[in-house]
Amino acid sequence: MTLPRGFLAAWISLAVICFAIFLAALNQTAVSTLLPAIIQDYEGAFSPTAVERAGWIITAYLIGYTVVMPVMGRVADLLGHRFLFNISIAIFIAGSVLCAVSPGLRVLAFFRAIQAVGGGAIVPIAMGIVGATFTRRHQAMAIGLLVAASEAGGVIGPPFGAYIAEPFGWRWIFWINVPLGIGVMILVWRLVARGTRRQVSIDYRGAVLLAMALTFVTVGLSGQRAVGWYEFTLPLILAGAVSLVMFISTERGQKHPTVRLGMFRNVSFSAANFANMLEGVAMITALVQVPFFAYATRGATPIEGGLLVIRMTVMIPAGAIAAGFLINRLSHRYTAATGFVMAAVGLFLISRWPQDVSTAVQTRDLLITGFGFGFNSPALAAAVIGSVTRARLAAGSAIHIVAKMAGEMIGLAALSGWGIYTFESQLDLRGLPFLEGRQRLEEVIAERSIEAILVVLNRFFLVAALMCALAIIPALMIRIREVDEPDETINSSV
Repeated sequence: MTLPRGFLAAWISLAVICFAIFLAALNQTAVSTLLPAIIQDYEGAFSPTAVERAGWIITAYLIGYTVVMPVMGRVADLLGHRFLFNISIAIFIAGSVLCAVSPGLRVLAFFRAIQAVGGGAIVPIAMGIVGATFTRRHQAMAIGLLVAASEAGGVIGPPFGAYIAEPFGWRWIFWINVPLGIGVMILVWRLVARGTRRQVSIDYRGAVLLAMALTFVTVGLSGQRAVGWYEFTLPLILAGAVSLVMFISTERGQKHPTVRLGMFRNVSFSAANFANMLEGVAMITALVQVPFFAYATRGATPIEGGLLVIRMTVMIPAGAIAAGFLINRLSHRYTAATGFVMAAVGLFLISRWPQDVSTAVQTRDLLITGFGFGFNSPALAAAVIGSVTRARLAAGSAIHIVAKMAGEMIGLAALSGWGIYTFESQLDLRGLPFLEGRQRLEEVIAERSIEAILVVLNRFFLVAALMCALAIIPALMIRIREVDEPDETINSSV
């Protein structure tokens, strides 16, 4: 069989673009198993308050990655996809270098946001390249591969970070981005077509308002313990709500909005994205807190924490593959709901772990959780793709990714502040001054600290289980129907 002209080149260029998305998503979660080592390096000792500050290393990346995503597709139409794609990679590389040389936790978190701006811009630009390169016949498959690359990066990130950091140190998870990123830039310049620049209207105001809403809420929730609920958190949440209302009002009057709100009139589209947001809360909790459990209870090394969490992540693709074969038999809604049931059961079992939990029990519970996460993912993604026109595939898929990441960053911020409050309320140090001997005093404090940390972690996992249980409701609301196709043409070279 003779391939159409340009067919092979298009799929090779797609492979390069998928790797770039994979690399950006990889950096989102690669630090999750390394937070104890980073805290030890900067702070000299592990403490719950240091954990709260270190959480911003992940949260800042989620914010930067998410807020830049909605508008960059339109900007790429104006400046050229290939040009802006490489500019984004260059920002990602520069941010990685700055992270590698950061002198402290707060500086590292700030540079992580810069790194994420470059990484987050890659996704919508890549979808724009797909829209301009592939025919309608191949667009759904190509966009599915982009989404899969993003999911795979987040899944592989924790063990990848652990295995890189163990022999070389945690800073090398950033240094390694330099040669990989430069390689991507070279290949993109050689393989991706220049593309045509178009004079398009860009909704900068809407993009800024959406970024403000997400940032206000996330920062407010993160500061609930350190600054105070009434003094800091509540005003910022209100500011976020006002920004969101202004964003919705602005979008209604835009011919080319940042987010086409009309897509949310489709119940299946809204339900799939809401369920994906709830899964984001649950998944980031598991990815971050499972390694912390290993470190806090057993003094595990990063690689040991990575080996623990990989028991969950290795099952995510397995669950996705199994669901791919069963979606048409079970339907999208029952497949997604079944996945959430399994994830909820697994996370509930994890929430019952004692300090001396056996390896067999850990493995069982993590395998169930990971398989559940994977089982619902293709059903949710397929529901989004099946709920929009082909001309809106890229926008719909981008919203689907943003929904999960919004859940991740808001969930992580809220749980971090609540966790510190719970730890301090659970840590009972009454009677310690009457203990004889400094060594005995330190031993008792350490024992009670572990007990308090276990309470916090168990409640984290319980909340994650509840999020998955709640996600069953929107999952069951999914109904896939044929979407009316407007009379639109798509430039293609395939």
